Amino acid sequence: MTLDRLFGLQDKCALIIGATPIGIATQSLFIEAGATSALSDPGADPEAIANAVDQFVAEHGKIDILVYAATRTGTYPLADTTLDQWDGMQDYNVRGAFVAVRQAVRHMRDSGGGAIVAVSTMGSVHPVLMGNAAYGASKAGLNAMIRAVALDENDHGIRANTILPGAVPVGDPEAGAVRLGGPAMQPGRLMMGMGSCEDVAAGILYLASPAARFMTGQILTLDGGFLIS
Repeated sequence: MTLDRLFGLQDKCALIIGATPIGIATQSLFIEAGATSALSDPGADPEAIANAVDQFVAEHGKIDILVYAATRTGTYPLADTTLDQWDGMQDYNVRGAFVAVRQAVRHMRDSGGGAIVAVSTMGSVHPVLMGNAAYGASKAGLNAMIRAVALDENDHGIRANTILPGAVPVGDPEAGAVRLGGPAMQPGRLMMGMGSCEDVAAGILYLASPAARFMTGQILTLDGGFLIS
């Protein structure tokens, strides 16, 4: 007996927005689970994001799963953070997610539902690094948005959840970002050491799979024990 009935994605069409290390690992795992999966990296341009979703549906006939893995990171001293740096975080991490989710929902409603997973960060619920005001705020906004989507779209058969990685490679920080230290840099705080993108991909697979059919509007934290250290 296999567990395909719980974790298999056969006959599912999954689009991943964001060619981040987590996005790449997720696509690989989705394909292994039987999904038809594509990885798109349209940046933060709203028209390009919407077009990526529409093009995927045009090619595959539907979208069953959307993963928003696009992420802009970077720590900046609060007093020196520019509006461009702040706005860049919001554009990538919240505004782009809104456009992708809105476009996917329009298609999912027509095809009987689907699953949405957004990649956030542990720093959206607890201070991790100093200088994370812009990044943490943008991802906290993402958390709230996905919970609202879960409520709004439940009657259309659409589930929406968020995953919070911690101590996991998420890509290179933006130019001008600096390392300022913080709780995550303190010895012993990363109880289980560094995690991998594959660890996060496994969590995303769960949230997107039939195994999570009774889960929506929730936040799944993968932090290697940081929050209890």
